[in-house]
Amino acid sequence: MREIKPPEEPVDFSNATSHARRTVGASIVSGVPATYPGLWSKYKAIFSKAQLGKCAYCEGQVLGLQYGDVEHIQPKAEVHTLDDNPNSWGREIPWSSSVEGRKAKGTAIKPGYWWRAYCWDNYLLSCQICNQQWKANFYPIVGEHVIAPTTCAGRTLLLSPFDAGFDPSAHFVFGRLGEISALSDEGRATIATCGLDRPSLRSARFKTALATHEHLDEIAQDLTEREVLRILRYIARDGQDSQPYCGMVRIIFIHRTGLPWDKLRDLISALSASGKPL
Repeated sequence: MREIKPPEEPVDFSNATSHARRTVGASIVSGVPATYPGLWSKYKAIFSKAQLGKCAYCEGQVLGLQYGDVEHIQPKAEVHTLDDNPNSWGREIPWSSSVEGRKAKGTAIKPGYWWRAYCWDNYLLSCQICNQQWKANFYPIVGEHVIAPTTCAGRTLLLSPFDAGFDPSAHFVFGRLGEISALSDEGRATIATCGLDRPSLRSARFKTALATHEHLDEIAQDLTEREVLRILRYIARDGQDSQPYCGMVRIIFIHRTGLPWDKLRDLISALSASGKPL
């Protein structure tokens, strides 16, 4: 994951969803199961542009490879929770995008965060595997879910790239094989909720993760400035916003060097301007 500037709410969004909001609210008040018109889907292109066509959770390419979803961060119809036991989180079926053995803790909470169904800041673009197979209606928080528009749900543990001041390096660490581990409660809950350490993802991230670690191994050796510059440019290329798993590359760089990602650009500029032939 990486921090992303959220897209601005379209000027027509409130009017376009006002009838649906009123209808859902009336159903909830009367005790009738609500129906949620999928009006959010018409705004998929806006989120795809903001996220450069990548899943907000796993950073895999969405458009062109698989059909993504405009996903509700806070589930609208019902809410499930995961047990603390990793054995209940489920596992990816080999050679399949499906999950088996995933068990919810207790019974589903119904209705869910229904008043958030048509809130712009409750959306992001997710790949179908992260959204439909893993996250679904799971929403981890600290404390208990209290489903009422005037009540705080509790501190959320599910991370979003749109979170203000989001620093993924404070929550995740990546190994050489593309495996991801948590550094915080939020990181652990997000990995479990979205299946971010599933084998297919580790495999997809493997080459980039290994290359980034090996590049940094090289820098630790006695190299010329020209060689260091060449390696830093490779890392900068793989960490560009448009690249799949660029957030992982940045996290590896930050943890391995102790430097912020923005410092990499400064290092490249300084070496390029050193006056020595490249």
